[in-house]
Amino acid sequence: MITPDPQIAIEKAKQEKLKEKEKQKREEEQDKLQQKKAQDEKLKADAEKRKKDDARQQAQLDAQREANIKRILGEAGATGNTPGKAAQTAGPSAAYAGRIKARIKPNILLTDTIDSNPLAEVEVRVAPDGTILSSKLTKSSGVKAWDDAVLRAIEKTEILPRDTDGTIPSSMTIAFRPRDF
Repeated sequence: MITPDPQIAIEKAKQEKLKEKEKQKREEEQDKLQQKKAQDEKLKADAEKRKKDDARQQAQLDAQREANIKRILGEAGATGNTPGKAAQTAGPSAAYAGRIKARIKPNILLTDTIDSNPLAEVEVRVAPDGTILSSKLTKSSGVKAWDDAVLRAIEKTEILPRDTDGTIPSSMTIAFRPRDF
């Protein structure tokens, strides 16, 4: 019977250990490569997600900006299609002048008789609550008694009514004729 050489058995065992170590090393390298691939894919997915989120956010900002521009142009009446809110509410309503004169009329006391129908124009400055701050004759009627009566009546009135939309113009010019009353 032949006995195996112990040196050959040791050599075989060493080679098997080396093969096992190399195999283990390759498996570790493959694991590292797979982990790196997974990490790269995750980073790539995160970057794409951020890109989509940024694009979505930019689209929302653009839409908001467009809506604001349309709203502002609509309020300014710049579109040409419909009057904006600013154009609709820029001045007092048609009946407001009549309401102002109706408020002042009872306070006009004219003792002199006037043969003609002179026009007196008065600029009236008003506080936001309707309180008359000042009145100034801008165009005299030529009849001092009528001019004075109008100015006294405005001063006596003290507070003017609000317009139909609840506002009061800060300054207005009102024309008065004796025969209009």
